[in-house]
Amino acid sequence: MLRRLLPICLLALAAGAAAPVDHEIVQNDRAFSQREITIKIGDRITFKNADEVAHNVYSATPGMTFDLRRQAPGESSAVPFLKEGTSLVQCAIHPKMKLIVHITK
Repeated sequence: MLRRLLPICLLALAAGAAAPVDHEIVQNDRAFSQREITIKIGDRITFKNADEVAHNVYSATPGMTFDLRRQAPGESSAVPFLKEGTSLVQCAIHPKMKLIVHITK
C-alpha cells in the first residue's frame, strides 16, 4: 500500500500541492473568536466550544452545508471545506453568532 501511495505523494509535492491546514475557531462568551477567516480549499476548521453553554454550529450555504448539532462545553469538531466560495457559519442556538469563511484556491 505504501509503495502505491509514495508516487502519488511525490507527484503532488512536485506539482506544488500544499498540505491542508487546520485552523481553530473558538466559541466563547456566545461569540466566535473571529468574524471572518480566509482558508484554502481542503483546509479544516476545528470549532472548539470553550463557552459555558452548548452551541449548534452549522452552515446552510449551498454546496457547503454541515451541522455539528449540539456541541457541549469542552467539545471540538473539525469541518473540511472542499469547495471554493464563501460560507456563512452560524449557531442555531445563538443567532448573533456569525462567521464568514472565504475558501480560495
